[in-house]
Amino acid sequence: MRALLLSALFFSMVVTFSSSCKKEGPADVVIVVTDTLGRTVSGALVTLRQDSVTNSVNGVQASVNVQQTTDGSGQAYFSFELEAVLIAEAEKGTKTARDFVRLEKSKTVTKTLVIR
Repeated sequence: MRALLLSALFFSMVVTFSSSCKKEGPADVVIVVTDTLGRTVSGALVTLRQDSVTNSVNGVQASVNVQQTTDGSGQAYFSFELEAVLIAEAEKGTKTARDFVRLEKSKTVTKTLVIR
């Protein structure tokens, strides 16, 4: 009986300490821009935005609007504190792409946009 009680106490301590030490990281996203042939596109302007969400408590409208230019491998990197669903847009010259991306806490999400 005593061994069972000690085991239960040990187990609850392990669960408590491991969960209290668990830290949540940012919600990261990598946008990869390609052309219709699957080749990566460097120098494309990528915009992530959210402009149609209003906080139901205080009535403040969200105003996320960030931009990055894709690097030599066609990638743009973003990091956010909170989860969200954002509009992802890419453009280079007259070619554009648009889609949605869902950010997840403590994860890196990769989204490919094909410009046409």
